[in-house]
Amino acid sequence: MTEFGQGLILSGIGLLITFAALGILILVIIALKSLFPSPVSAEDELSPDNQKAPDMKDNQDREKLRKQAAAAAAAAVLARGRFFKDDLGKILESPRGSWWDKSLDQVHRKE
Repeated sequence: MTEFGQGLILSGIGLLITFAALGILILVIIALKSLFPSPVSAEDELSPDNQKAPDMKDNQDREKLRKQAAAAAAAAVLARGRFFKDDLGKILESPRGSWWDKSLDQVHRKE
């Protein structure tokens, strides 16, 4: 038998083993689903009636929530701005740590 024929046979056996293992895995999953059914069906899970929203009794609750969200967003923007006092170009050019220096030295053949 030629090397090409052996390669084809070996590839076929590999594919057979792979798909057999996949089939066994699928059968195990099906068996476990039948042994341990979900207490909530998939249709009930996706229905909008099951999704509980926070109780918003009037417009004031919504406004309060919007103001809190805006304050949180503003705080996040201000906090992030403290880390970028330098120019962005300088920050991007600076190395991130000692591991970065070593890898750059390897790339530039300095090591």
